Amino acid sequence: MEERLKTYLRPGEQVRWQGQPAPFSLLEAESKNQILLKWVLTVMLGGGLLAVYLSGTEVPSMGFIGLVLLVAAVILASPVVERRNLMGEQYWITNQRAILMTRDKTFFYMELSDIDDLRVVGGTSAGKSLVLGSCLFEEAKKLLRWRACHPKTDIQSHDETDRALGMVFYCVRGAEGAVKLLRQGRDGEAA
Repeated sequence: MEERLKTYLRPGEQVRWQGQPAPFSLLEAESKNQILLKWVLTVMLGGGLLAVYLSGTEVPSMGFIGLVLLVAAVILASPVVERRNLMGEQYWITNQRAILMTRDKTFFYMELSDIDDLRVVGGTSAGKSLVLGSCLFEEAKKLLRWRACHPKTDIQSHDETDRALGMVFYCVRGAEGAVKLLRQGRDGEAA
C-alpha cells in the first residue's frame, strides 16, 4: 500500500478496493476526434493569426510571435500531458470513502454517503471509467479525461479542499467490483 495513503486514512478506515488507469492510447477511440480537432484548429488559428499579423506589420514583434507560438505549443501538448497525469493516478475505495491520488500525490475524496449516483462510461480495451457524482454526468460526455485529472470541488470551501463533489476513476480494470462496493457503501450496506 502506498505510504502516503497510510497517513491519509482515518483511524479504522480500511481499503476494500484499489486501482489505477490501465495503459491506454493517446488517440483512443473516444478521444481521438476531439484531440485531432483541437490540434488542427490550433494550427489553423495560430497560423492564420500569425499570417494576418505578419502581412499587416512592417516590423513584427518577436514577443507577439513568441507568445502565439507558446500558446499554440501548450495547447498542442495538453493531451500528452493529460495522458501522463492520468497514468500517474491511483484510486481506492475504503469502508468510508472513495479516494483519488493524482500524479503529484494530491489526494481527493468523496464520502461513500455523498456519492448520489455513479456511472460506468467508456469502454476501451484497457478498462472502463467510473464517474462518481451526478454533477459530472453531462460534463463527462465531452471532458472525461480532463475531469479525471481535475476532481470537482467546492471552490468556496476553505476547510476541506480535498473533499470532492464529483470525480472520475479513469480507465480502470475491475470496474464492476468497484461499482459493487460503491453501491453497497452508498446504500448503507456492509462493504
